[in-house]
Amino acid sequence: MAIYKYKLTIEDNKNFVRECEIEDDSTLYDLHRYIQKELDFDDAQLAVFFISNPQWERVQSIPVFDLGNGSMDSIMIGDLVNDEKNNLLYVFDMYNNRQLQIEFMFEVEETRRTAYPRTVAGKGNPPNQFSGNTYSAEIDSYDDDISGFENEELDMLSETDDV
Repeated sequence: MAIYKYKLTIEDNKNFVRECEIEDDSTLYDLHRYIQKELDFDDAQLAVFFISNPQWERVQSIPVFDLGNGSMDSIMIGDLVNDEKNNLLYVFDMYNNRQLQIEFMFEVEETRRTAYPRTVAGKGNPPNQFSGNTYSAEIDSYDDDISGFENEELDMLSETDDV
């Protein structure tokens, strides 16, 4: 059995890197589940893989569900490693088109009694799954705006008309 090493990075977070190893007979769905768990993402959200060329241009999409070209659970990792050593893009925030770059590094020796996929190196905090999240700093600044109102003005804002 072959074991492949991949490097996961994200363009908007140069401090984040993970290196993982995965078996050649694992599926893209196995890699998807690993990423979700490793980065503590909400697994109820949609995600899609893209096979990419060396310039990180999307060549073929591979969604969770089969839309005619296969799905994550039907594509084996070993089938993706060919003479071109295809890289992958993993879009984890569909609405804002945020993605991980998953770069094939090389084949490694299998370590006996080891569960794959596994993280072998990493640095930095994982990205937020959604770039549109409201951060506590934004909430605090909103509260500061409200604190400038007088009590009477706040009462007027909370009054409702009876219909």
